[in-house]
Amino acid sequence: MMRRHALHQGMRVLLAGMAGLATGGGRAQGPHAHGGKVWLRVRNDSDTPFEHVWQGWPQRGTDVDLGPLQPGQTSRWHGFPAELPHYRKTRIQLPDRQVTDVIDSAFPAGRKALAPGYYTLAYSGSGSPGLQLRLIEDPGPR
Repeated sequence: MMRRHALHQGMRVLLAGMAGLATGGGRAQGPHAHGGKVWLRVRNDSDTPFEHVWQGWPQRGTDVDLGPLQPGQTSRWHGFPAELPHYRKTRIQLPDRQVTDVIDSAFPAGRKALAPGYYTLAYSGSGSPGLQLRLIEDPGPR
């Protein structure tokens, strides 16, 4: 009787686990589970605090407020529709000015847009000529 109960319990756990895999369990599953979106996050690789960071296209409601980022900090992920106007601008408020970066020229391999997936926008520098962007293709959240 005890073995049958243990077997029954084990089967319930196995079936629950399989159901979670089939539905995605609410988490990204593997490096290509981006849902057809461009997922971005911003990393402050400079020595200057970013007082505020925004990304997106406010006129279309796909903008996001990422808040402040101290040197060395990385924002949370945010998914955008995989169409260039939705993710091409990043605005960063520095202590003495606001910078609007248009990332069109940073795409890898001369692409005209980013393929759906995960990317980190790493900004370094602080003086003239300003912040420099390094676009990093990323495996996504872990």
